[in-house]
Amino acid sequence: MRFGLCLLLLLAALPAWAQAQAQAQDPEPLLNDDDVAAYCLGVNGQLAERFRQMQLWGCGKAAGMQWCRDAKASAPEAMRARERLVIRFANVLTRKGLLDVERPPESRARLSRIVSDGTTDTRACFNPKGDRNEAACERLQRCEEAEQRVEQ
Repeated sequence: MRFGLCLLLLLAALPAWAQAQAQAQDPEPLLNDDDVAAYCLGVNGQLAERFRQMQLWGCGKAAGMQWCRDAKASAPEAMRARERLVIRFANVLTRKGLLDVERPPESRARLSRIVSDGTTDTRACFNPKGDRNEAACERLQRCEEAEQRVEQ
């Protein structure tokens, strides 16, 4: 009985520990515009997924749930806009050859870490529990200017 209880407590604490470990790791430093494009590729990919999930919400008919119905109604267009940004950032990296298989493994691994950092920061800033990681939210601001550049 005690072993089962201890196991249950351990399993309950594991997600919080994993999130704390992810937040404890410093993100890969962004050295140039290509790094910012890779980071924003991860950010926008995660945001597109969030908007896709919003379309599945069950909002009900109560007057207090109007915000939910409004968010759900605007989610398809927001998702498409983020998907377009994902394509544009991927095109920027592809044109420069940064996504080529022939690139050195270290270079590809670094680029993957940067994309993953963007995804992780988005999850940390916009998480379902409402526990905003303000440092992650600040790092997301890097994409504002980069998004304007790729939309031109």
